[in-house]
Amino acid sequence: MSEFQGEYYTQSDDKYEMANLKDTRKPRFTLKHLNKLKKMREAQDLENLIRADFLEIIYGAPPENNGGF
Repeated sequence: MSEFQGEYYTQSDDKYEMANLKDTRKPRFTLKHLNKLKKMREAQDLENLIRADFLEIIYGAPPENNGGF
């Protein structure tokens, strides 16, 4: 989980992502970009699991009460 706590944004990425009107080529994906996408996807999957557990607690069926009225 410690690897997910890092920042995913760097200012150098802004220059790489910026497209010019004259440039018709697609940007190349390097291993650095692919690894970053992999970590982002894993972090998103972890957040979705945590969110699903939380929603199950909120919207789940109430526990049965054997000693009711």
